[in-house]
Amino acid sequence: MQPKIIPLKHDMTLVHLSGDHYRTGRLTAVMSVPLAESTAAQYAILPGLLTHSSRRYPTLAAVVERLDELYGASIHTAVERVGQWQLLTFSTGFLRARYTFDGEELAQDCAELLLDMLFDPLFEDGAFTKTDFVREQRCLIERLQSEINNKRLYARQQCEKLLCPDEAYSVNPGGTLETVGALTPSAAAEARETLLSCARIHWIYQGDELPTALIKSIEARFASLPSRRAVRMAPDSTYVMKESEKTEEMSLRQAKLVLGFRVAAAEPNGAVMAARLMNTLWGGCPSSLLFRHVREEQSLCYYCSSSYDRFQGVILVDSGVEAADAARTREEVLKQLDAIREGNFSDDELEAARRALIQRFTSMNETPADRELWTVGQTLYDRYFTPEQAISELLAVTREDVCRVAKQVHFDSAYLLRPITDDTAAKE
Repeated sequence: MQPKIIPLKHDMTLVHLSGDHYRTGRLTAVMSVPLAESTAAQYAILPGLLTHSSRRYPTLAAVVERLDELYGASIHTAVERVGQWQLLTFSTGFLRARYTFDGEELAQDCAELLLDMLFDPLFEDGAFTKTDFVREQRCLIERLQSEINNKRLYARQQCEKLLCPDEAYSVNPGGTLETVGALTPSAAAEARETLLSCARIHWIYQGDELPTALIKSIEARFASLPSRRAVRMAPDSTYVMKESEKTEEMSLRQAKLVLGFRVAAAEPNGAVMAARLMNTLWGGCPSSLLFRHVREEQSLCYYCSSSYDRFQGVILVDSGVEAADAARTREEVLKQLDAIREGNFSDDELEAARRALIQRFTSMNETPADRELWTVGQTLYDRYFTPEQAISELLAVTREDVCRVAKQVHFDSAYLLRPITDDTAAKE
C-alpha cells in the first residue's frame, strides 16, 4: 500500500506506513544533515548519548526498566551516509494494541520516551555529563578502530577517497579518530541543538491508525525550539573523470583490490533501475559474471563482487586476491564490464540477476525494520514507492537498457592493499 504523507508543523514530514500483519509497530525519526568532516563526529556521537539516558530516566537501567514496562519496547539508532547526507535515525519499536493484555496503545508512551531523550537529555552545567560523554566517545573510537581492522571495509573506504577526493561522499559518517578525540561534552550539546533546529526531519510511523495525539506531541516538542528551518541541499551528480591509483602495504595475508567507477545514473532522475540490474548482472549476486568468470572459472580471487550506490552514482568492485594476481583481476573485471556493454550475456544470466533483485525487494516487506530501511532513503527526495512498484519498474527494464547504462560507467580509481613485502620489511 502506498505510504500516506502528512506535512507537520516546523518544517517536518510524517510518513505513515500501514500494515495489519505485523505484531509490532515502529516510530522513527530520520534526521538528515549535510555530511562534512568538520561536523560528522559531533553528530555521530549523539545517538548513543541521547538514547542511554534522559533527565527523567537518568541511567541506562532506568531506561531499560521503562522499556520493560512498555511490554519490552525497544530503542534503536543508526548513523549512516546516504549520498552526500549524514542520516541519524532514532527508532522505537512497540507491541501493537491488539496484542497487549488490555488493548493498551503503546505508540504514544513510546513516542514520549523517545521525545524525552531528544528534548530533555541528562545535562550537567548545560552539557552532557562527563561520565556519559566519555563512555560514548570511547565506543565511537572503538567503532572507528574496528573499521580499520576490517581490511575489506578499510580498502573500500580508501578507494572511495580516491574516487571522490573533494566530495562529501568520501567522509566517514562516524568521523575520524582525531575529530572524535577532540570532541567535548559542550560541543556535543551544541550539536544536538543544531540537529533539532536545522536537520531535515521525517517521521516514519508504522502501526494502527495514526494517533492524533502523537502528532500533537511531536509538534509541541519542536514548538519549544527558538526557531527551526530545515537545511536544503541540491543534488549534485557532477564529477571529474580521472584515473587514480594507490597501493598500500599492511600486515595481512590476503590482498584487497577495490576498483572505483562512476556511472551517470543516480537519484533522483537517473536510470537507477537499469543501473541496479546492470550492477547485479555484473557482480551483485551469486550468478553474476564476476562471480562465475573471475572467481569460479579463473580462480583469480577469493571473492569478487560489485555494489552500486544509487544516491551518488558510484560502483565499487572489491575482491580478495593474491597480490601477484591483482593486475590480471583488474583486467578481467573490466573485460566483464565490456561484455555487458556489448550485450555478450545470455538471457538466462540477465533473468537470474532480475530474480535476485526481485527477491531483495520482496524481502523489504518482511519486518517493520525492513520497511523502515526501505523508506529511509526515500525521504531524501520525498519520492515514495513500494517494493511492488519497484518490481514493476524492474520488470520493464530491457536488455538494451542494461547495455546502455553499462556504457555510461567510467573506470576511475584502483586501490590495492597488499601484504608487506620482504623489501619493505627490510627498509623498516
